[in-house]
Amino acid sequence: MFKRLLEFVGFEPGRLSARWISGSEGAKFAATAQKITDHTRALGPNTKMRDEN
Repeated sequence: MFKRLLEFVGFEPGRLSARWISGSEGAKFAATAQKITDHTRALGPNTKMRDEN
């Protein structure tokens, strides 16, 4: 249902990522942040959110 809501408002669902990481897992946090960043950059600009003026 949340995926459909994201699509409805113009947000590509593949751009959302959530992870549960403990505060004591600094290396895991850094690796996860890098992985998410790389994935998002590979997707390119979110064309659905562009203004169509």
